Amino acid sequence: MNFKKALAATVAVAMVGAMAMPVMAEEGEQKTFYYVAAGLGQPYSIDMIKGLQYAAEKYDVKIIAQGANDWDAETTCAALEQIIPSNPDGIITAAWDAAMNPGILKAQEAGIPIILVEAESGEKGDLYIGLDNVDAGRETAQELINLAGDSGKLLVIGNWGSTNIDQKFEGLKEVLADTNWEIVGDQDGECDAATSLQAAKDLLSANPDVDAFVGLDSACGGGIAGAMEELGMEPGSITVVCADREDAMLDYIKDGYIQASLTNRTAAMTDMAVALLVNATEYGFADVPVSADNEASGIDVWPLTIYTGNVVINQDNVDNFYHDALGDFGADNWQG
Repeated sequence: MNFKKALAATVAVAMVGAMAMPVMAEEGEQKTFYYVAAGLGQPYSIDMIKGLQYAAEKYDVKIIAQGANDWDAETTCAALEQIIPSNPDGIITAAWDAAMNPGILKAQEAGIPIILVEAESGEKGDLYIGLDNVDAGRETAQELINLAGDSGKLLVIGNWGSTNIDQKFEGLKEVLADTNWEIVGDQDGECDAATSLQAAKDLLSANPDVDAFVGLDSACGGGIAGAMEELGMEPGSITVVCADREDAMLDYIKDGYIQASLTNRTAAMTDMAVALLVNATEYGFADVPVSADNEASGIDVWPLTIYTGNVVINQDNVDNFYHDALGDFGADNWQG
């Protein structure tokens, strides 16, 4: 059963004039949503979780995090499969790996609304909210050009095999193909601080005449800047453009090792996912009168995609992005 049919079977409506209006959930009835993802214990996920905690408190819903603290896709896929039989009110998942696709389809077939955030793996669920990651790669290339011109030798590291990072690399190369930038080396940093540091050191040591370095995941910035520091390179001696944010990377932006980082509006993305699930499960979103009979007309009112877009962190605004400055939310409603 798809989500529209499940919702039609469970949401009562009352006629007001010629328009059917959904009856709101009974007072005190709390919805339970799951957030299923890998990397729950990684610094990058702090932003995702901040948005979920904020939404849990704001909408008075319970959100339970399941998956893997590291980047283990097998554990995350198993968590998704185990949640489905309990028929939760909704699921939010970050599909960094295509192995998530069978579970996403099973949730939809069970009539559970499921929203993908941050990365899509070929299955969008009911909706994907996040970056157009190919376009994010294009924006990264343009930021490099803005800072360092349209020619030079470039190094790149990223978490290869992760759907969103591979797409960013695709967009980066697409734009640079029309410039005189040459990618002279790239390595997999595995979205891990130690691995990214070693990868950056290896690349910098092998390419002493490099002009710029791009890191495409959240651990890359600290790895690149840390490698520069260990190799005795001065801040600003090469142009460094990164993605996402971790507090360690923000310190390097303040110190001048990193000129810019492009980051998703991450907390807004997960908050928006919760807001739409609340609307769909409590206020009859699927019954919005696009037509007199959406199901008979073959209309699904969910938008196919919501692209959130990047913001640029640099020395002018870096202090606003430290995690300790953002506050704590949703402690009573969040289980992670």
